[in-house]
Amino acid sequence: MFTLKQAGLVLAATLLSGCSAVSSTTSKLFPDMLQTAPASEFDVMHPEWADAPMIAATSVEGPYGQTRTESWNVLESYLVNNGLDYELVPGDYVMIRLKQQIHFNTGSAHVAKTSVHWLQQLASFLSNQQGIDVVIGGHTDNTGTVALNDRLSDKRAESVRQTLINQQVPRQIIYTRGYGENVPECTNQTQFGKACNRRVELTLIVAQ
Repeated sequence: MFTLKQAGLVLAATLLSGCSAVSSTTSKLFPDMLQTAPASEFDVMHPEWADAPMIAATSVEGPYGQTRTESWNVLESYLVNNGLDYELVPGDYVMIRLKQQIHFNTGSAHVAKTSVHWLQQLASFLSNQQGIDVVIGGHTDNTGTVALNDRLSDKRAESVRQTLINQQVPRQIIYTRGYGENVPECTNQTQFGKACNRRVELTLIVAQ
C-alpha cells in the first residue's frame, strides 16, 4: 500500500508527463480517492486518513456506559431547549434526574403555582413520547411526626402524578414513592432549609 509520501512522488512525476496521464494514473492508484479524501479536521489530524477509524453515528455510549437511543436524544433536546437542568444518574439504564423540583407549603400536597407551568409543559412532551418512564419521589421536612410525614410525602408524589395524568401522560408509565423526612436535601434547622426539603423530585428513565 502506498504511503502519502510515495503517492505524492508518483503524482508529481505524473504531472511532469502531462495532464492526460494524471487521470489514468490516479484512477489506478486511488480508485476511491473522492471517498477517502479528508473531509474534516478529524481526517486531517490523521496522517493515514484513508485508514482512520470511523466515528459511529449510532450506538454511542453515555458516560456510564448506557446506550444512546433516539428517545434519549429527543428528551435531552427538550430539556436543553426548555432550560431544565438535569443530571445523569449512574446505572445500566438511562436515568435523568431533573434538578427542577416541585415545592410545597408546610403540611400541603398542593402543587405550587410556580411549578404548575413547567410541569404541564413537561407532561405535554411526555404524553407524545414512547419509552420514557417517570419516577416521582415525594419528600417532607421534619415538621410533625414520622408517620404523618410518610403519608404526606406519598400524597405529594400522588399530586404530581395526577397533574401528569391530567395532561394525558399514560398512568402506567408513572411510578411514585414517598420518602417522608428521611432524605433531606437541606438542613431542617432553618425555615429556608425546611422549604427546600418540602419537595417532589422527578427522574425520567429511558428504555434501552
